[in-house]
Amino acid sequence: MKKVRRPAPGDIAIPETPVQSGTMLADKLRPLLTDPDLPGARIVRAMAITGATTAVELVKATGLARSTISQALGQLRKAGLILDADAPSGGMGRPTVLCSLNPEAGRCAGVLFGLDEIRIAICDMAHSVLSDRSVPIAHDYDPRTALALVQAELGRDCAALGIRIADLLGIGLAISAPVSETGLVMGSSILNWAGVDLVELCAHALPCPVHADNESHCGALAEMTWGAAVGEPDFVLIKFDLGIGGAIVCAGSLQRGLHGGAAEFGHLILDPDGDPCPCGNRGCLETRAGASHLLALAAGAGGQEVSLADFIAGAVDGRPDYQQLLATAAERSGWGVGLIGTVLDTPLFIITGGLARTGELFLEPLRQSYERHTLCKSAMLPADRRPRFVLGKFLANDTVLGAVALVLHQQSRIA
Repeated sequence: MKKVRRPAPGDIAIPETPVQSGTMLADKLRPLLTDPDLPGARIVRAMAITGATTAVELVKATGLARSTISQALGQLRKAGLILDADAPSGGMGRPTVLCSLNPEAGRCAGVLFGLDEIRIAICDMAHSVLSDRSVPIAHDYDPRTALALVQAELGRDCAALGIRIADLLGIGLAISAPVSETGLVMGSSILNWAGVDLVELCAHALPCPVHADNESHCGALAEMTWGAAVGEPDFVLIKFDLGIGGAIVCAGSLQRGLHGGAAEFGHLILDPDGDPCPCGNRGCLETRAGASHLLALAAGAGGQEVSLADFIAGAVDGRPDYQQLLATAAERSGWGVGLIGTVLDTPLFIITGGLARTGELFLEPLRQSYERHTLCKSAMLPADRRPRFVLGKFLANDTVLGAVALVLHQQSRIA
């Protein structure tokens, strides 16, 4: 069976939208996003996740018969919810027809609460990014200040598109901390929001469905939807940034754990007598290989503060002291990833975050260290059964796109 490449956001040209108002289409779409049974609803939810796809792929994604798919697609086309387009093709032959949700059928937004910025993106249902921008905010901001900023800035972005926040199909929130299913924020070394009840906080400020999850979980959703994990049912994502986080995906499902704290890889303890970590333990991987640790060492050696962007640029440009710090962090990271491999025996590791922007400078020593510290060595395995290490596709905006994907996947809804 021919495999069709899934387009990235904005990758294909969607035909002109039928003459129906976006509000009318959104009213038709909303109930289909949450209905568990109707064939049309199952198709809509599958297309919200995959973007443009074929009828054959919809059979696989939904488990519905081809005849049922064909009938339901006809009804959805008649309702104006689905459009057809030709797949991008570099070869000869008849073009493959892709079905896409009508981009005018609704908008959804993603919000990343970063260390010193809030990033906001809005996408349509065809996965096109309509706006994506960052707004600076002072360090150690409190959640109410952050939400007031989101209200104002998201409202401005929506107005530019001719809609209101209330018209959005949903908003995804990416937070640098574990988030429970009830919307309770747990402890974090980045945001000091432990104990914040997101349901209560968002109840009146954001008048549409709200979804929330850990930022690394959001990054995994972005890679599953558009990036390096498309079609991969089992993988581990590890984000090496100021802190270290991650995500575990098994059989196509994100594993969140009891309290939303699954895959907090930065808090694997490498040395119980090591340096104290903000989490309350000692010797966590994050204290040895997190970018915050590297920047502190670089500042101590140079006598002035170093930003992550400057550190990455210096390492890529060949600055020896930065490259040595990076190599040491990669070796320690491989130790931690080796523990993960021993426990999960996963076939694919996606490496993302700021340090991943240095490419092979970080990835190669990490791979070598992994081989030394994991149980199943590559030399013992057939070539096609060895774990793969790849860089994430969205190193600049994976988390905010993943927050949008929370809505598209209808995951982690809290309000």
